[in-house]
Amino acid sequence: MDKRWLQKQVRNCLRHYGYDDEMMPLSEDEWRDLCAHIAAAKEKQQNTNMYELVHDAVYRFITSA
Repeated sequence: MDKRWLQKQVRNCLRHYGYDDEMMPLSEDEWRDLCAHIAAAKEKQQNTNMYELVHDAVYRFITSA
């Protein structure tokens, strides 16, 4: 999975939820955790669209933050 592409998808999703990169930047650990969570979800649910997996992971991140 392309890391830059995945981070772009996560950024777009974060913006959708009103999360601004400049006001609240993600730490390296947060990026790594989000990307790892998405990659693990894709392994388990191979037929699920990446868009859905990214949105699920970002939603969980935002609601638990």
